[in-house]
Amino acid sequence: MQRINENDLNRVKEEFFLRGETVARWAERNGFSSSAVYQVLSGRCQARRGDSHRIAVKLGLKREPSESKVSIHQHEEAAM
Repeated sequence: MQRINENDLNRVKEEFFLRGETVARWAERNGFSSSAVYQVLSGRCQARRGDSHRIAVKLGLKREPSESKVSIHQHEEAAM
């Protein structure tokens, strides 16, 4: 399982600072609630699924799920 580490969180926060962009503005532009983005950036949320996962991927904190893993789940669902 991929974990988000403190260095990555600090890197993303620094990028916001260097761009002069607020977290709230980024959240609005990307269709997320600012509170959810702040939870991911603070490390309070593990970003395992749902919006928090999508936020982490969009911020570059997590990799996109690989196509092979998605197709494995699709085959499992089809077998049921």
